[in-house]
Amino acid sequence: MSLHAEDLAVVPAVRSWKAADGTFNAKGGAVTTEGGSKALEGIAGMFSKQLATATGGTPATEGPKIVLTLDRAGHVLKPGGYAVEIGERLVIRGADEQGLRNGMFTVLQLAAHDPVLPHGTIEDWPSVPRRMLMLDVARKPFPLPVLKDYLRMMAWYKLNELHLHLSDESFGGGYAAFRVESAKFPGLAAKDLFYTKRDLRELQDMARGLGITITPEIDMPGHSRCFTNFWPDLALPGKPDYMDVTNPKTVERMKELLDEMIPLFDAPDFHIGTDEYRVEGSKERKAELHEAFRKFINTMNAHVRSRGKNMRIWSGFENMGGTTAIDPSITIDMWETNDAKSQIAAGHKVINSSDGTTYIVPGAHYYGVSNGGVYQNWQPWRISGDPSKNPGEGDPGLLGGKLHVWNDQGPTGYTMTEIASLTFPSIQAFSEKMWGTKGSTSYAAFQKRAALIAPVPGVQVFDRIPAKGPEGLVLDLPGERTLDSVDARQPLAFQGRARADLEYPWTLTMEIRKTADTERRGVILSSGLAEICADYSRTENRKSKGTDDKEITTKETLKGIGIVRAAGTPGADPASSFIVGDVSRVYGPSPAKDKWVKVAVVGDERKTTVFLDGVKVGESNNQMLCPLALLGSPNGNSFVGTVRNLKVFNRACSAKEIGRAAGLDMPDNLAAGAAVSASVSDDEHDFTPDKAVDGSSSSRWSSGPTGSSQWLAVDLGSGKEFNAIDIAWEAARPGQAEVEVSQDGKDWKPVAAAHVEGDRTRIGFQAVQARHVRIVMKEPVTSWGYSIFELEVMKRTGK
Repeated sequence: MSLHAEDLAVVPAVRSWKAADGTFNAKGGAVTTEGGSKALEGIAGMFSKQLATATGGTPATEGPKIVLTLDRAGHVLKPGGYAVEIGERLVIRGADEQGLRNGMFTVLQLAAHDPVLPHGTIEDWPSVPRRMLMLDVARKPFPLPVLKDYLRMMAWYKLNELHLHLSDESFGGGYAAFRVESAKFPGLAAKDLFYTKRDLRELQDMARGLGITITPEIDMPGHSRCFTNFWPDLALPGKPDYMDVTNPKTVERMKELLDEMIPLFDAPDFHIGTDEYRVEGSKERKAELHEAFRKFINTMNAHVRSRGKNMRIWSGFENMGGTTAIDPSITIDMWETNDAKSQIAAGHKVINSSDGTTYIVPGAHYYGVSNGGVYQNWQPWRISGDPSKNPGEGDPGLLGGKLHVWNDQGPTGYTMTEIASLTFPSIQAFSEKMWGTKGSTSYAAFQKRAALIAPVPGVQVFDRIPAKGPEGLVLDLPGERTLDSVDARQPLAFQGRARADLEYPWTLTMEIRKTADTERRGVILSSGLAEICADYSRTENRKSKGTDDKEITTKETLKGIGIVRAAGTPGADPASSFIVGDVSRVYGPSPAKDKWVKVAVVGDERKTTVFLDGVKVGESNNQMLCPLALLGSPNGNSFVGTVRNLKVFNRACSAKEIGRAAGLDMPDNLAAGAAVSASVSDDEHDFTPDKAVDGSSSSRWSSGPTGSSQWLAVDLGSGKEFNAIDIAWEAARPGQAEVEVSQDGKDWKPVAAAHVEGDRTRIGFQAVQARHVRIVMKEPVTSWGYSIFELEVMKRTGK
């Protein structure tokens, strides 16, 4: 049976594939050029090395012939397009050098999946010229090797522009960074990490070879704490994050800085930010600042253009008053305003940077990308929900689209590995939609195709602390370790290493015996980014309804096992960072004094769970790190007592494993991996029925918006005896749930019902034997219908 285009292991999917008989073995292929040039030879050399890596061979000078050539045979190929002819030899024809690279990565993906390629012809081209990724490297320092990994990922998926956001401040204002070395203004660059001129040259040379442009952004006159810290006289009074645009020194100083920075970058564009300059004051002062702000944009544009570059800015200036029109030569990143059609009509080029769709903020509970939604519905030209404001497909005023990674939580936020793990699926989804193809009928099908060509060769940012043995053991401390005071601490093997934290998934198990109560946090394990505490205390707002049915908010102080993560501007320890309250939680009670307690903590994607003596005592949707630097605290907040049999694994152990290790009756889940069906499903966002029994607490089934009763049914494969159902709900849960059973999946018999409260429901009933079990959900508490993270069917012998 011949393959279709969507069957090829390629992302983005190709536009056209015509299959023929026969195969071509790309392993050991000898790459040559026709009508070559130095640039063509450079591409061929890179292709030869990458092909050897992808197929597990070595670069060859003899073997199956692979030919690279520019389109000189009358083919009609659009800019960036290419054709691949696979026969007795493999020929890649590029419309231009970029098209040749695009064809090269298509062949590399095919060969990485299976070096024996089917004969046939591919014709392919992008729908928009710029397919972009933005990284906020200002608030989170990205080492140079990590940036190189992002270039490798981008090239693999045919993204062709990396936008580096090089100046900003994190929450709290205490951390601000300018990431580029400055000879003219020594001391301006961030102390923790900055890119030297040599770094930038090395990075851009690599990018050029991969067909990627690196566009720099220096944000001004807002988001400018790094500048006002260095030049206090430029600050807007009362607004240290803003420069005063009515001060002539601001314009002159920024011109001087740009004169040094612009020559460091090869890109034709230079971005100066200009976002979120939101000023208040008297009517007269506000009007003065608004007008001056618009003039500042035009003044800087004239200067940037005089230095041979085009200028970019973020949208949002439309919200500022004033009569000065923004120069039409300026390119606009459309993020918080969306009338792209009007901006194009005014002469601007625009980029789809819509914040509601394209913004990732690692660790934050706002923004975020729905990869399934993007794959099913998003288009580069769809900037506004109002079609009348959108450019048409192919409008030359639309440069392209962009995926954004904003590191609002600063240097203490997600680690490089966590950021990459969060971003990578979005890179895959956006790459196909920005290319202009949609080769799969659903996001779930796309994920399966994308998995065939991952991981990306040479990328190391996903690497985690290596484990010892098949169980995934990372740290093993047998025997007892005692901390006899709040100042006591003991170094662990990872202290002083580049990595002293383990990213999800992870499991920590230990036994602790507290010998003294203190007014401290009782830190058991710590690092610069995280703590696990026995006596963490925090105050939270609790909402309830009074007798008049009105909502009441009260403050409640919680104390117990705490998993603490730093966020925002750093403090002396994780618990004193600026927005630690947003990402840290109390789980269950504090351990009793002079009693051994078995503690287990499971860290998974966007989820943390704590068990005491095998029983779950708390769970949150916070993603945590396992700290591996110290036993105890470095600053007088240590746990006082003894820790024994401490183990850390680089996988998420199941509740059953933990419960059984604690000697509890933990029955098997009969529904695990079973066939599942539902009355309705939100397949568009990949919330399919199988997600309810896949063993993952981060995936889910959803009915989608509905107000009517719906059901989810599980086929156990054969008649099984059971007497309990456990359901972990997402926020979209029912008010009532009923359990029904059937022998044939047609005639159903009710066996139990329950009122649903909270995020987990356990329904017990008299033991029955059946092949099919169905949950009927009624009275949804939200407009989003019903959603289940995990459904378990069990035979319990205890309570």
